[in-house]
Amino acid sequence: MNESILKIGRVVEVSGSKVIGALEGTVEDLYRTYKSRRYTVGQVGSIVKIEAGDKLVFGVVTALRMTETLLDGGSGTAPAREPASDAKWLEIELFGEALRTGLGESEFDFQRGVVTYPLPGQGIFVASVKELSRIYHRPDKPSIHIGTLSQASSLPVYLMTDDLLGKHFAVLGTTGSGKSCSVTVLLRSILDVAPKAHVILLDPHNEYRRAFPGDAEIIDPTTLNLPHWLLNFEESVELFIGKTEHVATSQTNILKDAMLSARRAFGLPGVASEKITVDTPVPYTLGKLVEHIDANMPTQASKQDSYLKIKNKIDTLQQDSRFSFLIRPDDDVTDNLKDIVAQYLRIPVLDKPLSIIDLSGVPSDVVDVVVSVLCRMIFDFAVWSPRPVQVPVVLVCEEAHRYAPRRDDASFQPTKQALSRIAKEGRKYGVGLGLISQRPSELAESILSQCNTLIALRMSNEQDQNFVQRALPDSVRSLVNVLPTLRTQEALVVGEGSVVPVRLRFNDLPEENRPQSADVPFAACWAEEAADAAYVENAIRRWRLQERPPLIESESDATTE
Repeated sequence: MNESILKIGRVVEVSGSKVIGALEGTVEDLYRTYKSRRYTVGQVGSIVKIEAGDKLVFGVVTALRMTETLLDGGSGTAPAREPASDAKWLEIELFGEALRTGLGESEFDFQRGVVTYPLPGQGIFVASVKELSRIYHRPDKPSIHIGTLSQASSLPVYLMTDDLLGKHFAVLGTTGSGKSCSVTVLLRSILDVAPKAHVILLDPHNEYRRAFPGDAEIIDPTTLNLPHWLLNFEESVELFIGKTEHVATSQTNILKDAMLSARRAFGLPGVASEKITVDTPVPYTLGKLVEHIDANMPTQASKQDSYLKIKNKIDTLQQDSRFSFLIRPDDDVTDNLKDIVAQYLRIPVLDKPLSIIDLSGVPSDVVDVVVSVLCRMIFDFAVWSPRPVQVPVVLVCEEAHRYAPRRDDASFQPTKQALSRIAKEGRKYGVGLGLISQRPSELAESILSQCNTLIALRMSNEQDQNFVQRALPDSVRSLVNVLPTLRTQEALVVGEGSVVPVRLRFNDLPEENRPQSADVPFAACWAEEAADAAYVENAIRRWRLQERPPLIESESDATTE
């Protein structure tokens, strides 16, 4: 048996990185067997090689089509037409080439990019496992093992850590595609090789707590510490005035003057008063804020409305226990910025390199403010840290379309601006960004375009597919067509983090490390009575106390998202 059995066609046309090939007439099966292994023939996503002298050019199959040649078979003005032959065509996107160093299958030096293009007539071969193992071998750079090659499950797939994290990444996939499990595999692989990492995960649904036992610092509303004085002016306007009053210039001016006065009244050793601005992270008490508002309130009742609205909003927030992590009483206001930064950024790591920010219990009317403060704090700390960078940080944002939406009127703008700044400038300061979303078409395109590694899982929505297609490099855009057919936990990885575009299946997770993102088994739950009055009483008690229920520990919880 020789290698010629892997020949499936020949080159017909070459246009840039795109090659059109004609399948041989003998190709009537989906598979070829070579050295006791079965290889897929002409499948979208399959890797093929083209021999060009001492060079091997590799490409990925992006499309197949068939045309019929018809012959006239009758007489008269409307002759009958009969099929004479079927021509099968392959569309191939080239991604790399290799120079032979010996006669063996895997004796070549592979490099990304193509310099030598094939000529029409040259043969097209299915790439063997040995050749694939050479292409997808572990890189010389720091890397993580996240899964196996879809077309050869025995071959591991690695991503390059520095390029993945430093140049940002996105994990996109519809609900049920295995997105949460894939993110967990990705993060666990990173932590396995980087136990002193600094990773912050925004978790809006309390999914990931159980996925990282012992490795994560869990920060929920009971331990969340983001005092009001940490907010900048724009975020404070959102908190103390609200979205419906943005046009009230009089209120914003009142708040601005009061905040500046309160910050300067608190003061800090070594910081001159005139250096303190309304956005400087210097503590201030709400008592001083209200005191300044009262001192400047006009005596005429008709002109007091704007002042009273701010005072009433502050009083309402102080009375609401849900905001206790944000609204601090005057006797609890101290300069603890160092402790806050150290907790979230894990400095020192203390064997917990991951901070999981559980946002599920944060009141919905301030969750955008909380995310904005966290993103801005991470970036500002990095900007003002000494050079060279000693503490690179990665921010992973689940449900990213909520905080960085495509439409400008869909969310709190400071949050979008903070994420946009990290996406555009974070690389210079050692801040990496990971965007996780099930609705990529609702993501801000300018932010997603900064993610140089795209991990796309199954995606059936045509609008989402078109959006991802625009975000992909031109050479692999046609691969988007395979997204609806991907299996659970299978993904297409394209970009700087991967040596070449790859279709892979993520590693399986132990049941105890799977995120709590299970589908609810309706049929099983409704098969018999499973709840009583005590169940209702327990839920209502937790509801009133704002007390989170314990983690689900059941067999059904093993179902992956």
